[in-house]
Amino acid sequence: MFGWDRAKLSGLMARAGIDLLLVNSRHNLRYLTGYYFHFYERATRFGDSQYLPLLGLPRADFDRAFYVGRHGEDGQQKADGFPVTDRYAVPAGTVPAAEQAARAIARLGYGSATIGVEMSFLPADAFAVLRRELPSAVFADATPVLTELRAIKSPAEIAHLRSVYDRTAEAIAAAFRAGRPGITTREVARQVELEMTGRGLVFLWAFTAAGPGMLRAPSDVRWQEGQVLHIDAGGEDRDYLADICRMGCLGEPSALARELHAACLEVQDRVRREIRPGLPGNELLRLGQAAVSALPFAPYGRFVAHGIGMVSHEEPRIGPDNPRPLEPGMVLSVETEFLHPEVGHVKIEDAVVVTPEGCEGLGDLGREWQIIGG
Repeated sequence: MFGWDRAKLSGLMARAGIDLLLVNSRHNLRYLTGYYFHFYERATRFGDSQYLPLLGLPRADFDRAFYVGRHGEDGQQKADGFPVTDRYAVPAGTVPAAEQAARAIARLGYGSATIGVEMSFLPADAFAVLRRELPSAVFADATPVLTELRAIKSPAEIAHLRSVYDRTAEAIAAAFRAGRPGITTREVARQVELEMTGRGLVFLWAFTAAGPGMLRAPSDVRWQEGQVLHIDAGGEDRDYLADICRMGCLGEPSALARELHAACLEVQDRVRREIRPGLPGNELLRLGQAAVSALPFAPYGRFVAHGIGMVSHEEPRIGPDNPRPLEPGMVLSVETEFLHPEVGHVKIEDAVVVTPEGCEGLGDLGREWQIIGG
């Protein structure tokens, strides 16, 4: 869809000792080809099995790639400019797809090679077929290779992510404006879904928490006058996702609620000012945790950061034991929250892209209080 770095993938495969990649997850197929069959885009289950597309990429020559899909995909492939010419169509099910992939691998001369598969995504029966049909092959987990390939976003990816984040932030703000006394958090979540859909996004989730309760799930809990509400929602477009949390209140927030929200912004802004190329991931985490610990609400607080793009919590991994430095083009989700028994769950979650000079926000709309009525 946006292109990928052949030299980088070849190098990653070589370091992992992988001769041929066999890719089946939707996000990685989309990343590598720009394509996923629309009929199964939202649900892969079919009969007693599921849709299993498989893309084979030999390290020695990516132009010899092959693709195994279902009958009926050729029209969309032609319309989408699908880049793989060696294609096979099989009946529905994981076993026929794996059998055809094994034949294609053997035909390419990789029957005794090291084949990288997505262990966390490949169905067990398909893996069993591959091992049976390719008894001399060695199978390795290719997930780290593909995750690292996606770690640095291109300018085109960043532009697309910016659009996804902007539309997600707009959808959350619109859902707050539709709030009224007595609305349930389930109705709020449904409004978020409607607002996302109207902006060309696929709705993924909406954590809705009406204070002073802590339940972060759409439910029959009602949002009442004077109560805070957080909406922590995710939407996607072509498998690139946004994850944002914003705060609202029916009427004026209490003084304590305002202090907690201001504390969230203080931590967020302090960390964002420090994000730059070369900053180790564990140092970023330490900075955020230290900023929370310095506040009077520290016992109620938490700071988290993680990579995001086509997958939530992808590279860069932000943890106490990971000193990997940030690089331009990495995208991070940064979140601060306070769970206060008198107010509820107060949280702000932002996203930033690392730039050569520091970082830039994505979808920053609505970080201030969204005050409804009052």
